[in-house]
Amino acid sequence: MARYALHISTPLEGTKTVTYKYKPSFQDMYKHLDCDMIEMSTAHIPEWSNRKDGYTDIYFDEEGKFKSMVVPNKHITNAWYSWMENTGRMPIRNDFIAGKVAVIQEIKETEWRY
Repeated sequence: MARYALHISTPLEGTKTVTYKYKPSFQDMYKHLDCDMIEMSTAHIPEWSNRKDGYTDIYFDEEGKFKSMVVPNKHITNAWYSWMENTGRMPIRNDFIAGKVAVIQEIKETEWRY
């Protein structure tokens, strides 16, 4: 049976991981992201990806740049830029991802055979 890790990257506090027995939903992510509207994109984060190319979906506050205190998430922004560069996309100059970011990763249980 698969489990899922919900990695929450916070600009000033680092990363925390919450484990679920089911794939986390948007409702599960809202309480960790402290937002009302989730935006989704892609980033190159091999350590949190289940894909061979290292890409993974990222979820963040769509209105994060309109908050009273805007803090760029450098770790995720760098991974986002890496994905864009690797796939031929062009970012808007000086754009960044602000605030907390969630990444869902499936954790496959290993089967022990004797």
